[in-house]
Order: sequence, then C-alpha cells, then structure tokens
Amino acid sequence: MKKTAALTTVFVLGLATVGLCAVPNPNAGIGDVQFGYNHYELKKTAGGVDHGKKGFDEVYANVGLGLGYGVFINHAASSETSYTDYGLQTSLLIPNVSLMAGQRHMSTDNMDSDNSLFYGAAVRQPLGGGVAVYATYQNGTDFKDESVGLTYSLNKNAQLDVSWKRYDDNNGAHFKGLGAGVNFKF
Repeated sequence: MKKTAALTTVFVLGLATVGLCAVPNPNAGIGDVQFGYNHYELKKTAGGVDHGKKGFDEVYANVGLGLGYGVFINHAASSETSYTDYGLQTSLLIPNVSLMAGQRHMSTDNMDSDNSLFYGAAVRQPLGGGVAVYATYQNGTDFKDESVGLTYSLNKNAQLDVSWKRYDDNNGAHFKGLGAGVNFKF
C-alpha cells in the first residue's frame, strides 16, 4: 500500500508539471508551482549548412517538494525536432543555484530516438526592481542545451522572459537564437 501511495504521488506530481530548464526557480518552497511558455526563433545549421530559422515552442513547469528539492518537466518542439525532459533538481548546496539530473526523450526529423540521461545546473540572480538574470546548462549523451535570460516581474506571480538559447541535438544539428515568453508562479 505504501508503495502504491508513493508511486501515485510521483505520478500526480509528474502530471502537475508540464522545466525548470527554461526559467529556473532554485528557491522554490514546498508546493510552489511554476508554469511557463517561451517561443524561440532559432537558426538551424547542420553539417555546416544554414537551414534558416525554426520556430521552437517550449512549455515548462516545476513543483517544489521542499527542503531544496523539486521536480520538473520541459517540452520543446519545432516542425522537425522535439524533446521532453523529466527530472529532479536541488538547491541544497548553494542558494540561487540548482543542480539537476533527468532524462530527455528526443524526436529528431520526426523520428523517435533513444532517451538520454542528463545533468545540468541553473542559476538565477535577482537584480532589483523586479529584474532577474538566469542561465541554464544541460548536457546529455547526445545533446547540449544552454540558455541565458532576463526576467521582469509584472507582479508577484507573473514574469516576462527574454532569452538566448543554444541547442545541439542528437542528429548533429545546432540551433541558436532569441526567444520570449511568460511564466507564472502559484
């Protein structure tokens, strides 16, 4: 019975989070939820050939579990490439810095590929006046994902986001460019 309750709790938390990877919240408390959306226009190059800009839509969320831990899910997709991350993050060691580990399922050129375990880090630093800067880095067997951004708080529960992203996928393609979005805290 305890095992069923624990698995149900993990499943519900997984469903409640649609990551951290987009706009990190390293200091999330127990039950804190962050949900957001970003749209990127990323220039794609593969084999040294420019393939033009590709629109990427990213939906992400995290839930604070307390004691400096949280779970997250992140989904990004373009017309050719998509990935979904599931993971655990902790900010126990250094305030405003989260270490993360998880699994990424990638689909490149509309074909599913293997899952890839990854590790990474996210840093977020408030600057004052509702402005904060952040950076994320994830590295897996078949990919690397980096972003640097700036958020502006509209109020205590909503933020605008502007960021630069670079994503190297499992098929040798490189994507980089700017994006913008909004995120909400509950």
